Amino acid sequence: MFKMNISIIGVGVQGSAILSTLRGIYEISRIDCADLNIARARRVKSRLKDDRIRCSRVDASNLHSLLKVLKGADIVINSTLPKFNRKIMEAALKCGAHYIELASDDPLGELELKERWVDAGLTAAITQGGPFTLNAPVRAVSESMDVVHEIRLRHGWRGADGEPVPVWSPSWCPEVALSEWESSPVIYRGGVYEKAQTFSGMENYHFPGPLGQLTVCHVDYEPVYTLPRFIDKGLNYVDCKIPPDLIAGSLIKMGLASRKTVKVKGVKVAPRDLLLTLLPHPADIYEIGNPHPNVHLCYLGEIEGERKGVRILHKVYRLTSASENVEKYGVRWADVSVPVAVVTLMLISGEIEPGIYPPEGLPQQFLKNLADWGFEFQNVEYNIQ
Repeated sequence: MFKMNISIIGVGVQGSAILSTLRGIYEISRIDCADLNIARARRVKSRLKDDRIRCSRVDASNLHSLLKVLKGADIVINSTLPKFNRKIMEAALKCGAHYIELASDDPLGELELKERWVDAGLTAAITQGGPFTLNAPVRAVSESMDVVHEIRLRHGWRGADGEPVPVWSPSWCPEVALSEWESSPVIYRGGVYEKAQTFSGMENYHFPGPLGQLTVCHVDYEPVYTLPRFIDKGLNYVDCKIPPDLIAGSLIKMGLASRKTVKVKGVKVAPRDLLLTLLPHPADIYEIGNPHPNVHLCYLGEIEGERKGVRILHKVYRLTSASENVEKYGVRWADVSVPVAVVTLMLISGEIEPGIYPPEGLPQQFLKNLADWGFEFQNVEYNIQ
């Protein structure tokens, strides 16, 4: 197995967790971590104390800047904003590097680029962020059925009781957290992608373990787009629901997330810029300690279909917590960093053919390799009328 050079674009909460997890991979000879804020990248390097890590400044919106940073990279890991995906993908192709991303605002458009990656003999693993890893076991379960009617994704989390008047402080990129609730949710129904109202489809869902009953609603998530492309067994319906972020919703409805400038006492300012400036970046919060309480997480998929004439409902899920992740992997966000590390190893060992793949498009070996890392899913199946 060859040793490879890795480049990480974006060293925020997720990027720093990925960097920390990659340190344990012997097959990596160099890790370049690049961020617009090079001081943050240097602080992460200082904390991790690994001589293989190099830091540089990059402007992910500028192709020339990306090409300069990615020179010599074998694998590019994109942990910055989805709006930069196409630029980073293009730079990776030009540099002859494989590509891994966490999220996308246009997964179907990215899948359309498959032939370019095949022709280049390279692989792009798209939408590999934490919740989306569930797509892989969802497809595996679907393959065991004769017919698949519906897939319902339900993601939930519960932390310790916070302050009576909470401060809006998302644990991942605030820009992405806002965008998540600005986009109209999409539901796949009868071969068509339908738009729904934001914060629609509210329901009380009972999650396993300590989460219990949580209110969830429709959200615009990548699996709703990609799963129908990889599961061809009569699939008629796919949706995804997560707990609503009501504070984000209020900020958006009040116009405080608007990019349009307004004049305040003679000064022009975009409310969104002011809001994001006032918010502490979660990566900086984690650098100064661990003030956040433990959080329990569950990523769950319901697959309804038929096997040998019997209608069945299969639930597959991963239940974990931030404290468990720290104990097992040394980082809170191992649900992101471990799958990315596994995909990185598979690219190094040549286990993934050239092309573009979301988690459900990866070889079945992906699930086996995850299990080797102690990253497993639980399964429950029922016969239904």
